[in-house]
Amino acid sequence: MNRIVLLGTGCPSPSHIRYGPSTLISTEKHKILIDAGSGVTQRLSEFGLAPSEIDIILITHLHSDHIVDLYQLYISGWHTGRTRPFKIVGPKGIKKFFDKTVEAYADELNLRVDWEKRPNHEGLDINIIEIDNEFIYEEMGIKITSIEVQHQPVEPAYGYQVFVDDKKITYSGDTRYSKNLEKASKNAEYLIHEVFVSLAFNEKRMTEDTLKNVKDYHSTPKDVGTLAKAANVKKLILNHFVPPVFDEETLKAEISKYYKGEIIIGKDLDEFVL
Repeated sequence: MNRIVLLGTGCPSPSHIRYGPSTLISTEKHKILIDAGSGVTQRLSEFGLAPSEIDIILITHLHSDHIVDLYQLYISGWHTGRTRPFKIVGPKGIKKFFDKTVEAYADELNLRVDWEKRPNHEGLDINIIEIDNEFIYEEMGIKITSIEVQHQPVEPAYGYQVFVDDKKITYSGDTRYSKNLEKASKNAEYLIHEVFVSLAFNEKRMTEDTLKNVKDYHSTPKDVGTLAKAANVKKLILNHFVPPVFDEETLKAEISKYYKGEIIIGKDLDEFVL
């Protein structure tokens, strides 16, 4: 069965309810992961999938909450029997980031490799593709295309369009309202989109500029609803909630002012059939 699984729907704020951002697209022949937020391997385990079964990891951008568990995926994939290179696709800078992460763990990793004598040494090989202009991948009923979105000053930042047979899924990544994303989402079966709900001012951890700037590079409920309507998407799945705890009915009511289709407040381990 082809499925979308929301592994983590949270943001940088720690939450035991919403883990860090990560979404799985699972088909009989492909296991595609978008982002590697905190707790992704635990959520994969809850879903019943070993990290070694992931074919490709698509990274949207280099904010820490989207890449913090990349090394955990790498090492746990080797532990669970991966026999092919660890494959990452992402923006420029992802290779430098991951090379330095592996370098930081080099002494520990080399000791572990020498002592544990596992048979799948090729599972430690790494294949990183940095997106130059556009990333396109086509194989056995799957097509993936990168979408440049608006998350400045973080740039480049990407969403992804994934076709599973004749079903189109569009994934926003972190973004303001993005015309590129709107175009890529046209008539999509599912649009999976982030949303900035609100932040209550707390002088111990933010300034007035904090509130303004965090909101400025995310999408408001109005933005999300307007885009979903303009793109005529069939179903809107909300994820990457800022903050992770909010009034769900109020959020849904706000978006429904602009988009009259099905609105789903995503939760960790929610599954959707393709």
